[in-house]
This record gives sequence, structure tokens and C-alpha cells, in this order.
Amino acid sequence: MTFQLVPVLVRPRYPGNVGSVLRAAANFGAKRLIVVAPQCDLADVELVRMAMGAEKAVALQESPTLAQAVAAFPVAVGFTSLRERDPRGVVSLWDLPELLSGQAPEVALVFGPERGGLSRQELALCSHLATIPTNPDFPVMNLAQAAAVVLAVLSRESYRPPQPRLAEDLPASREDVEKALAHLEEVLLASKFLDPNNPRRVFDQIRRVVGRGLPSGREVKILHALAAHIAFLAGRAFGEREKSV
Repeated sequence: MTFQLVPVLVRPRYPGNVGSVLRAAANFGAKRLIVVAPQCDLADVELVRMAMGAEKAVALQESPTLAQAVAAFPVAVGFTSLRERDPRGVVSLWDLPELLSGQAPEVALVFGPERGGLSRQELALCSHLATIPTNPDFPVMNLAQAAAVVLAVLSRESYRPPQPRLAEDLPASREDVEKALAHLEEVLLASKFLDPNNPRRVFDQIRRVVGRGLPSGREVKILHALAAHIAFLAGRAFGEREKSV
């Protein structure tokens, strides 16, 4: 495998589940597990018991927010049992290997808490959405079982992605993409393209369009350049209106 899988557990409630995911991560070659705002004690004896020594092979890292946890990942796949109505679409786990092949050196696999799963806001922080096909009459899986199935499926293939010629051709980090989107939103607000009373109505759609792909570093620079040019044109138009008054 030419990229690393990194499970990310958001607000897990039960230490046994965290320990079981640690064990699954070790089984399938993951080097670290990120836990976001845990609702349980990560030093609990049940976690250690269920990990069966995997805590010595897999680094257990803690993050206060999901945004911080996935900021450095070009690809973050959010798993949901719901068929979300999202322009990006929800990919079946069986189709995920082909989608991920050649995309990034590290992939975050984001799983929600045992009760309720990932919120819409948390899913919005992910670059892709995926689901594990299950019996529609009983679709929700145990957190640890879901993570183990995903790790097993994604680790069984050997991927050989093409090497980019330049570093700028690598996927940009989520943090860099968010900065470019924030720059663009600021300019579109200032130019009055967005309704200041409800900017999210339109800008969320722009965000989703960008989220469908996987912007490279070069493409993020283009987004910044586009925002700067819009600001320039808007400023010039304002100046011309001032002269005509």
C-alpha cells in the first residue's frame, strides 16, 4: 500500500470501542489512531484489555476538534449509515478503493460517535462521504466493527498511484483548502455577490463544488488568485461609479 490509513474516532463514548479500533488498526497496518474529544477515559483498563497490546504498535493521538484532526489530511472520508443528500454523493465502501487510489499519501477515515454518528457539520469537514452497505432493515453497525471492516477492505489492495511531477501537484491539505475558501468567501461578501444576511445559502454550494474534487496545491493558489482578481475588479467598478457621481 502506498498510502497510510488513519482512523479518526469522533467523541467515542466507550473505551472498549477505542481499544478494539486500536487492535484493528494494528491488524491492518495503520500506524496511528486519532481520537477527537473523547467522552471516555483513554487510560481506562477496558481500552487496554480490548487493544490486546495494539497500543504498543499504534500511536494513540488526541485532538480537541475534528477540524484540527483532519486539517493536514488532503483526503478525509466521513462514514455515515445515512444516505446523505449531498452534491458530493455518498460512495459505497466497495467503490472506495478505486476512488482513493493515487490521491494522497495519507487518508483519514472518520467515524462518528456510537450514538447518532457524525453530524452534518462534521460530515462537511470531510472531503468524501462513504457508507458500508448493510441490511437496510438493520443498517447501523457497532463503531469498532465498522472501523475494522473499512480497514480490512482498504488495506487488502496494493495501490500504485502515479507519482506527481511537482510537489504542487499533490493534493492540498484541508487547512490550505479552507484558507482559500475563506479568502473567496470574504471577497464574494465584499463584492455583494453573497447576501450578507445569508451568505451560507450560496457559498455552501460553492464549497460543495470544490469538495467534489481534491484540489492540488496549484489549484488552491488559483483559488486565491481568483479571489484577488474578483476583489480587484470589484474595486475598479466601485471607483468608476464614484467618478460618475
